Amino acid sequence: MSQTERHPSLSLLLLIVLALAGALVFTILGVVIAGSIYGFNHILYTISAPASWKRNEIGMMVLKIIQICSSFGMFVVPALLFAKIERKNWANYLKLHTTSYLLIVLTALIMLASMPILEWITTWNQKMEFPPILKSIEQWMRNKEDTAKEFVNNLLVMQTKNGLLINLLMLAIIPAIGEELIFRGCLQRIFSRWVGNQHVGIWIVAFIFSAIHLQFFGFLPRMLLGALFGYLLLWGGSLYVPIFAHFINNAMVVIVSYVYQQEGIAMGQIDRTEPSTWYICLVSFAVTTILLYGFYTRSLNQRKSI
Repeated sequence: MSQTERHPSLSLLLLIVLALAGALVFTILGVVIAGSIYGFNHILYTISAPASWKRNEIGMMVLKIIQICSSFGMFVVPALLFAKIERKNWANYLKLHTTSYLLIVLTALIMLASMPILEWITTWNQKMEFPPILKSIEQWMRNKEDTAKEFVNNLLVMQTKNGLLINLLMLAIIPAIGEELIFRGCLQRIFSRWVGNQHVGIWIVAFIFSAIHLQFFGFLPRMLLGALFGYLLLWGGSLYVPIFAHFINNAMVVIVSYVYQQEGIAMGQIDRTEPSTWYICLVSFAVTTILLYGFYTRSLNQRKSI
């Protein structure tokens, strides 16, 4: 049996093993790097006193170093190794093809135009309530949500331009490259081949993409984002397109948080900002739909001309 004929279930198992191994090895590497710079006592401090992260600059830097290394090891390295194992031409397997500047520009416009409607869906999702019989599950989910939000908010605390650059690397660049390599580059190919349908494969991976974040009251908008990234890859034919889209989505959060903090607005206050009005959301939906159609037709014409 050739490498390209490996059953999708075996490919999935291999990818999971590589991701777990990469996360373990690179997390340990992050601990060693952080400990070598700041002292291993700060590693213990960060682990034992999580509530003080936001009050201790060194503790936050330790956490960020470990987070950067862990993300790189869990997503980037396994995806590249997996693609190399699956096919000698690993770049072709991952669809790391060049794309047109017009598709890149359309991608940026799609992400910017869709922000109000995604913000509204996020607000709606956060107000989701369970029936009385499931209240204990809802409370558990909200506790997990609050813990995740506190963790991200602590990471987003930044007072200097260097802090902004570090957060862009940690929360925008590495996740955009790494998560798209894993989810769209590898998993979308695996599941599309497994079920024999690219559209079903896109939505399966979008579901997994959202579920793995363990933020239940942001599940729907994140799944829709995952599906959007999947279709940008399917139509655009290049993984660079969803990578760029993912980067814009994450970078906007980091940059807006930085700007607000420079104006003296705390992270807790940023979270309480009101979503866009209904007519802005309606315009957002309409413009996003038009841009997506333009992206699709331009991609189709581009493939016909090759």
